[in-house]
This record gives sequence, structure tokens and C-alpha cells, in this order.
Amino acid sequence: MSLPRFIVPSAALHGSSCVLTGDTFRHFRARRLRVGSRLVLADGAGTAREGVVAQVDRRQALVNLSPAVTETRESPLHLVLAQGILKGDKLDVVVEKATELGVHEILFFTSERTVGRVASQRQARWTRIACSAAQQSQRTTVPNVRGPVSLEDVLAYPTAGLRLFFWEGTSTRGLLAARERGSDASDVFVVVGPEGGFSADEARRAARAGFDVVGLSRRILRAETAAVVVVTLAQFLWGDLASPSPSRARPFESCSHCAACSVPPPHA
Repeated sequence: MSLPRFIVPSAALHGSSCVLTGDTFRHFRARRLRVGSRLVLADGAGTAREGVVAQVDRRQALVNLSPAVTETRESPLHLVLAQGILKGDKLDVVVEKATELGVHEILFFTSERTVGRVASQRQARWTRIACSAAQQSQRTTVPNVRGPVSLEDVLAYPTAGLRLFFWEGTSTRGLLAARERGSDASDVFVVVGPEGGFSADEARRAARAGFDVVGLSRRILRAETAAVVVVTLAQFLWGDLASPSPSRARPFESCSHCAACSVPPPHA
């Protein structure tokens, strides 16, 4: 069974013990932990240490830390999700699920068909959601969530890795071609649009900027659903959801009925 995990400041992991207070302590109490309980404390930047609860009172808990650093559960794929601004609380869902799936950064942006607005207090809320989701999914790193920026900023994002621009106006075969060109990619940047999707002009601009313009399926997905599907596909094709097979192409090719892969069934 996995040990309970809590995010604490990096400085808290430098000594032999750590005191949990505030929101972290409230989360600790909700988990019904007590003296003698084992847990993991992570700093959200890649370091995590096991510990044992030594003392608990009404306002705080003292945890004695093990000198050993716990094994990371981060994906080897450096995955960045750029998501168009969505209405209501949909971006909260995107932050939560993308964090659980192992993204390293989430970048929100505005584009031609953006409808929703972002309140200034949303940034702090997204950080809290990302932190909570990282704890729940046993991650050692909390993804950076920032924005909104413009689509032009997204298209100029500095990365030497594979860049995928998901647009419903193109064939799913584009993803297969991108997979073949970037079979050993360790750095992937994916872009998903708002509720109204992207315009043809925006897709052309993305192609001129060096993006692979790719599709998902013949069905039209909700924007927040598309974000989850895109991140899952990226982790399957290039990250830690892939099969441990020696050939990175095998799990992709064997998915014979997957619309996103666009590989026909064996007897088609």
C-alpha cells in the first residue's frame, strides 16, 4: 500500500525532522494519521523523503525523517500542455487530471475563439489543485501552472522537442506520422484549443511555426476531455504509460482498433 504523501517547502526536508502545520496539518488530520504512522514528504520539485510521526497535538505534527530519499514516480517524458482558456470551472478539471497524468507544466492561453475569462485569483486556486492532485497521485513534482498568454506566445514556446497542435480539422493520421518521426522523443509540447476549437488560419500559423498539426478522432470531444486524451496519448506513446517492450513502436502498432492511432484492424 502506498504511504500518504504531503507537499512541504524544500527547506523542510533538509533536517532530521519536519513540523506539519496549517493546511498540510489539516490534510494530515483528515487522513487520521497518528504517532507511529509512516508517510512521505515531498517538496514538489522532485525530492521526497519518508518519515515517521513522532508527536501530534491540536495544531501540528512532528515527523522524524529518514535519511533516504524515496524513489521518484515522475514520468521520464518532459510533457507540457498548452490549453486554451475554457468557461467556468473546466480549467480546474484540466489542472487536476493533467497533474495526475504527469505533465511538467500547464500553460493557459487565449485564442481567436476563446469565450471564457480568467479571474486573477484563479492562479492561486490552480496551484492548490495541482498540489492536491500531485499528493493524491504520489508525485514528487508539482507542475507549474501559468497564464493566460497569447496563442502567439504558445507558438513561440522555446522547446527543441516534438510539438503537436491538435485541430479537429485534420486527419488522425497526422499523429501516426508524428509518432514515427519522434519515436524517441523525451520532450513533447501539446496544444489543445478552447471550446470552439482553432480556426483554419490558426492551424496554418501553427504549421508555419513548426508544429505537427494532428487530430484525435472523427468525433468532436469537449475541450477538457480532449486535454485528458492528449496527455494520456503522449504518456502512452513517449512516457511511462508505454509498454516496457524493447521497441518503443510496438505498443503503438499493436493498438489495432484505436482511432487516435489510425492503424487498421489486422483483417481490414
